[in-house]
Amino acid sequence: MRLLRSARAGIAVACASTLVAAPLLVPITASAERAEAAMQSITIKVAKKTITVQGAKGLDAGRVKVEVKGRGAAEVFMFDRGYDAGDFKKDLMAFERKNDMKAFKRFLANTEILGGVEPGGSGTIVLPKAGEYAVFSFGSRNLGEFTAGSATRSAPAPDVDGKIVGRTGPKWGGSSTLPAKGTFLFKNADKTVPHMVYLQQVAEGTTTDQVLETLMAEEEGPPPEWALPATLETGSLSSGRKMTVDYDLPPGQYVVMCFFPDPNMKGMPHAFMGMLKMIHLS
Repeated sequence: MRLLRSARAGIAVACASTLVAAPLLVPITASAERAEAAMQSITIKVAKKTITVQGAKGLDAGRVKVEVKGRGAAEVFMFDRGYDAGDFKKDLMAFERKNDMKAFKRFLANTEILGGVEPGGSGTIVLPKAGEYAVFSFGSRNLGEFTAGSATRSAPAPDVDGKIVGRTGPKWGGSSTLPAKGTFLFKNADKTVPHMVYLQQVAEGTTTDQVLETLMAEEEGPPPEWALPATLETGSLSSGRKMTVDYDLPPGQYVVMCFFPDPNMKGMPHAFMGMLKMIHLS
């Protein structure tokens, strides 16, 4: 089924307990405005053959606001020592062309995936330490790079209106309702595999069984009647990582899905394994 452009077989970002059910609405205060103004920020521009990172000069470890422009969603990686961009490209090609799970698992074992956003989107990620970082997007067949300095800048996380939490199962936890415009915390509490968020607006009353049935269908065809136009995609997060995501979507019902390929299920996207949850934006 080809309903969703993000239901891809590549390494997701674009290569992927019950919390408060009501949104946590927090007024913007002067201190919050000062924290936002003081936060480091970068802009990632995704072109056909290049990825550039603006604002990275003088960047330090810590929380960073990220904006993405251009051809595709982008996310930030940190490779382990002994594994580099060339290794990643080789493993990605092997996984895409041959579904080489050994190559995919080697990538996961040597990479911290720190999140990212879609074009036109923004949010915050945390750079855990000084060093070299890579930026990847399926909108470009290249990698961008930047360096974080040895200092660690302390910046509080933005106020959020709710949470979306990836859990072991794979399954979703977090808020069941969110305002239609705001910021949510995306957290990967799964101790085994990365996750990403894909929000798809659906007709009121749509069930997760209906969505799963459509995802599992092999035939090509028009989108199902329950699928509405609005969507939102985040980058992926390794286990234990968090990011915040700014959003502005039409009110209504949405299905939360993860299309990160599961390394223990021959690359099957998590949504195909039932990682689906209905929420409402109002």
